[in-house]
Amino acid sequence: MRWIKPILLVGWLGFMACEIHEPIFDNSLDLEAADSKGIVPPAIVFFPDRVEASYGKPAHVDVYAMKVDNVGMAQIPVHYDAAKLAVRSVTAGSLFSDENSPFFVTDNDTENGILTIYITFLGANSKSVGGTGDIANIEFSAKSSGEAPILISQETIILDSSANELSLKAFGKGIIDVR
Repeated sequence: MRWIKPILLVGWLGFMACEIHEPIFDNSLDLEAADSKGIVPPAIVFFPDRVEASYGKPAHVDVYAMKVDNVGMAQIPVHYDAAKLAVRSVTAGSLFSDENSPFFVTDNDTENGILTIYITFLGANSKSVGGTGDIANIEFSAKSSGEAPILISQETIILDSSANELSLKAFGKGIIDVR
């Protein structure tokens, strides 16, 4: 009998200490979250679209295609604040992965802050990809603290396997917040 009060007290404190939080759905690849930001597929976006980084440490962001069909080639200009960020590395993502490696090359205009990503399959039997997946993985390093915007240019070109241009409905924006 003497253990009932302490057990009830501990149980009551444990129950009162639990707080139920509303979940935050802020995944830029989630269709509902993207729609609330005005992004409707097919689109090219960043994931994550907001990155917090420490000064001197790398900040990673991926370029994703959302719900694309029959893509054979992509040319994606990524604008970044060249006064605050530098591109350390860029690697091909998994969307174009296949038994045949894609042709992947980048051009980084460090003066104007424009990283252009080119990716395609080469050869007579060119393939195409579709769905949602990462096209490229970018690693930035910070030159100074503060928020640095990144954005995918509306000059992005996506072609199908027959070299016909495909239209995109949205282009991603992001922030790299360096502290």
